[in-house]
Amino acid sequence: MNTKTALSGLLAIQLIIIAGLWWYAQHQSNSDLPQALLDIHWENVDKVTITSETGTVSLGQSKSKSKDDGEWQLLGDGLLAQSDKVNALLEKLEQLQVKWPIATNQTSHSRFEVDQKNAQRRIAIYSGENLLGEILIGSSPGLKQLHIRKGGNDQVYAVELELADIPPKTTDWLDRSLLAAKNLDRIEGANFVLVKTGDNWQLSRKGPAILINQDNPVAKNQQEIENLLSSLNKLRVTGLVKDKPDLAEGHDIKLDVTSGDNSWRYTFHENNGQHFVQRSDKDILFTFSKSDYEEIVQSSQLMVNSQEEQKVEDKEG
Repeated sequence: MNTKTALSGLLAIQLIIIAGLWWYAQHQSNSDLPQALLDIHWENVDKVTITSETGTVSLGQSKSKSKDDGEWQLLGDGLLAQSDKVNALLEKLEQLQVKWPIATNQTSHSRFEVDQKNAQRRIAIYSGENLLGEILIGSSPGLKQLHIRKGGNDQVYAVELELADIPPKTTDWLDRSLLAAKNLDRIEGANFVLVKTGDNWQLSRKGPAILINQDNPVAKNQQEIENLLSSLNKLRVTGLVKDKPDLAEGHDIKLDVTSGDNSWRYTFHENNGQHFVQRSDKDILFTFSKSDYEEIVQSSQLMVNSQEEQKVEDKEG
């Protein structure tokens, strides 16, 4: 009886040891697998802030759009952001996998530039006002690699990521085509009116001005009309103007355009070698390129101011 009891006890001990070894092996196996840096519900993310030494960029999804639309804005300015660029960054962050930390104590944070004070970038990810997670990005150990740390944790990792994917300025995230005018059906300048009827454009004058090439003006000015439409369609801004310069009223070009139920006034300025554009629905002045400004100036010259100027042109022709 004692022998049977002893054998049963020995068997029980063996089973416990086997179970312990199996659990340890499973635990070690799982710990060797890469883990997501941030274990959050990414589908709920609707706000991201990026902080660097140049300031903070705040990006949020438009409240008037569903999350599936993926339309992002620059919060504060209310301007469209490059949604594809924001979504690409979020996808990269979601896919970040970490395994073995290169450091595990707080004293290492400043060395790898992942502390709150010296981090190259601090990315905060929100759902509404609820902070889902924070990532601190520091120095680079090699090509296309960065040191990172999850906010609230001491572990530092090296991951495949580039600072170029996380630019620090507002203009880096701005949708440069936000002023582009598409599907226009009417354009009015200082001395002309263009109206689209079907697939054709009708050109007429305003005031005392007369049409250049007034004999069949649309056909002979077709290239200028196409250039003007193209210039407005592909208009791209290069930046925001925080401190507005003193723009002389007489040194501008105004175009009133209509697209369906929407109407805007564009004002194009040249001042001290810089070129500016403003649209009536936005109380913000933007910079744009000299070449775009010159194209718009040239293509909007569909009229001359007097019969004498027309005679000079006809004579030179």
